[in-house]
Amino acid sequence: MPRNGHAGFLAGPVLVVAVGAVLAAVLVARPATAFLAPAAIAVLAGSQATLWLRQRHLAGTLSSSQSAFRALVKSSPDPVVILDDKLRVTFASTAITDQLGLDPAAVAGLPLAGLVHPDDARVLFAPHGSPPASTESAVRTARIRHADGRWRLIQATVRDLRDDPEISALVLYCRDVTARVPAPGAEPELLELSLTDPATGLPNRAALVRRLGAVQRSARAHRFSLALVGISGLDAGVLTPETEAAVLRALTSRLTRALRGEDWLARGKDGDFVVVVDGSVADAEILASRLVADVRPIATPDGPLRLTAAAGVTGLSAGIDTGEALRRGDLALRSARAAGPGSVHRYDDALRLAQDRQATLRADLDDALDRDELRLVFQPVVDVVMHRTVSVEALLRWRHPAFGDVSPVEFVPLAEESERITDLGRWVLREACATIAALGDTDLGVAVNVSARQIRGGELVPDVLAALESSGLPASRLIVEITESVLLDDSHVIEDLSALRQLGVRIAVDDFGTGWSSLAYLVGMPVDVLKMDQHFLANVEHDPARRAMCRAVLQLGASLGLPVIVEGVTTPAVLALLRDMGHRYLQGYVFSRPLEAECLAGGGWQAGLTLPEHADAPAVSS
Repeated sequence: MPRNGHAGFLAGPVLVVAVGAVLAAVLVARPATAFLAPAAIAVLAGSQATLWLRQRHLAGTLSSSQSAFRALVKSSPDPVVILDDKLRVTFASTAITDQLGLDPAAVAGLPLAGLVHPDDARVLFAPHGSPPASTESAVRTARIRHADGRWRLIQATVRDLRDDPEISALVLYCRDVTARVPAPGAEPELLELSLTDPATGLPNRAALVRRLGAVQRSARAHRFSLALVGISGLDAGVLTPETEAAVLRALTSRLTRALRGEDWLARGKDGDFVVVVDGSVADAEILASRLVADVRPIATPDGPLRLTAAAGVTGLSAGIDTGEALRRGDLALRSARAAGPGSVHRYDDALRLAQDRQATLRADLDDALDRDELRLVFQPVVDVVMHRTVSVEALLRWRHPAFGDVSPVEFVPLAEESERITDLGRWVLREACATIAALGDTDLGVAVNVSARQIRGGELVPDVLAALESSGLPASRLIVEITESVLLDDSHVIEDLSALRQLGVRIAVDDFGTGWSSLAYLVGMPVDVLKMDQHFLANVEHDPARRAMCRAVLQLGASLGLPVIVEGVTTPAVLALLRDMGHRYLQGYVFSRPLEAECLAGGGWQAGLTLPEHADAPAVSS
């Protein structure tokens, strides 16, 4: 008999018949051998005893296994449902009574489709009523009717075990993700309808907030964490709705397969994915790294769609409310995105301090002008052929009462987001023109950067006219610097720039070469000067390609009759290299750091001299 006992129930009768036949034949043929009968009976009795013991052992093992299964399923607060190939319920654990008010015995034999909301059938089932497509597991969320007639939002992790000969079924681990306590006065069905993301079938952000509230209430007894996965490359403006939906489903399937049994996946804001992780922040980091690695190109009818991801993680605790937890996760995600694709960053106090600083600067910048915290400094532009300073660029500086000098890299983007950027631009124009006009030199020009918002708002021309009139500076000595993208704006922008040129004001394209710049765009545009971005100079001494680009920009300007100013020249070696190429107008620390207005009035600009504390840097003589 095999040890598993599968043939045990037939072995006994067969053995009895066989032994009996042998005994009968022996007694009939040879009565003298009757003394052998007791021995045969003893063998038969021993075999029967062994068989009985084996069957008893197997029955006990089966009973213990069933008891353990029932105890395990009964102890789980989430229902376990088993379906056959026709998606009929063959088993439901007793937890289904608490979750849906249904009797497990009454549910057995019912088709799953009869319990699901009709609008969710397309999410839960593939075409022709087949089970959810997944190689191993998938997460599906749908509304299931409660015994009292209400709809509950149920998230099911589906395990396809039909190929397992021991099980041969679909196993669903169900979880109620509906709000525990609906808002007073809210219509329950309308509330529940709003908790599912239609593209993926996952819980949406509203369901996430409710889930976090429930998790944090139990956070004292168990550790939970949060992982926010940001997807880049999923541009809805490029994909058709059908393709976008297919990509999201494929992406959801990939992320789902990387989850562990108790992790909970949802959609966040801006199309990102959020996982409530069952474990510590370290567990969340490991899981987030796995999720980010699984975000790879996805095949579409138009070719592979390149997707990348970054993730931010943070811990959950009872002392942190839902909004703060999401803010921390979002802050960590932004930090990871800034570090590049594939990065996973953990929230810490340094990120919060940086965020608090930025929020303070943003708020204080609105009134910085009124508190006289802003000032202008001026950096010379030197003609290395004539050995003289031909113009200066007005640069905005901010001395914060608490933080001291704030870098323009930090506050200028905040200023461009502010509603007061136009007021700041108007002040810079007026202050720069007044400072240069007061020098008494009739040749020195001044360049002023203007924001795209100031130009697009149609206020640039009147602001320039007011600054020139109040200062008495000739229009020919003012250079207005714009970014490349401004030239692609509405037609009135080109008209305004053309009007300024007719007055004598020169127009410079700042950071030339970092955007869409090309000969085709520049031809016919109201442009007088090109300012080559300093990024062209990175490793220019050793990189032939960089040197070739520097020559190309100079040749492009020469072909259009436009002078080229090179920004960011910091070393004598780069200065010599650019001069040998034929570049004439240069700007940077190699000549002078930005000069305060007082130093400018004292004549420090005339030779492009450095400030006293940088006297060791080379200077251009008159």
